Amino acid sequence: MAAHSRPGLAAQPARAEDPSAIAPRTCTSDGEVIRLMANVNLMSDADLARRLGAEGIGLYRTEFPFMVRRELPTEEEQYELYRDLVARFPHGEIHFRTLDVGGDKVLSYFPDMREQNPFLGVRSIRFTLRNRDIFIQQIRAMLRANAGRKLHVMFPMISSIEELRAGRGMVEQCISELHAEGLEFSNEVAVGAMVEVPSMVPLIDQFAREADFLAIGTNDLIQYLLAVDRTNEKVAHLYLPHHPAVLRTLHAVASVCSERGVPLSVCGDMAHQGQYLPFLIGIGVRSLSVEPVYLPAVQNTIARIHLADAQALAEEILAATSVEEVAALLPAPQDEPQAARA
Repeated sequence: MAAHSRPGLAAQPARAEDPSAIAPRTCTSDGEVIRLMANVNLMSDADLARRLGAEGIGLYRTEFPFMVRRELPTEEEQYELYRDLVARFPHGEIHFRTLDVGGDKVLSYFPDMREQNPFLGVRSIRFTLRNRDIFIQQIRAMLRANAGRKLHVMFPMISSIEELRAGRGMVEQCISELHAEGLEFSNEVAVGAMVEVPSMVPLIDQFAREADFLAIGTNDLIQYLLAVDRTNEKVAHLYLPHHPAVLRTLHAVASVCSERGVPLSVCGDMAHQGQYLPFLIGIGVRSLSVEPVYLPAVQNTIARIHLADAQALAEEILAATSVEEVAALLPAPQDEPQAARA
């Protein structure tokens, strides 16, 4: 039977304005549980995610408070912001991504961020390791804001084991400082990394040994894997999530994480695009994080997926060698759900 005609591989998008569209648990048609979390930029996103029943925040983009200001936010200002977010999600996990600036996200008060090729320049973890005072302030604020609960902190654009170790070292340094100062802070910390740079993939077994969790950021991973600037309209047609190299890369990461028992989530655009959900579930992904507006549609689509069908489809797709072959196997794309108001 053709993949796009199988029952359970597509669903009509639900309106995100209707909180009743979200069930307490997200499951496939045969009962496989998928954790469904939300990506958050602003507090209004967190409020919407909570109303719609997200199980937690799989990606909190901490750079937005930095970008909307005219000067660097202090540790205290960050602490108050993060504490507010924690109060809004007292039970679900919150994954704090450290400052991810550079590329197309420029801080106006850092003029030296202008680079000839910013997407390959001093961005994300490279920026924070280069500006350690900023890094320390942010991590201290996260640790303090999560006092009494477990902190999940993850680093973006990791390309080497050394960067992951350096980031973990900064967390340990901040813990030591806060302890010496007698301040309250989270005494349980999970350190994770974003899988966005292709150099991580050949070393994924080592990363799975050293990271407490991993999260695949498909947007940047696809961009770097295919050498396509997704913001450049001249080459945007070459930005193809269903490229065999992309799908085999996702499978390689998911397989190792499954073998090692390392929590893995997908938080890029592929996580909400219905035609890719059967493949992701079929290769073993059990945690997704999407923009809050997509929560109902993603849950509805997952509810129509049968695990055995998804696994069979994933095997067919992984055997394909061309974009055209993969496209013929994928379910038909679904319409985007209407935007919800926070």
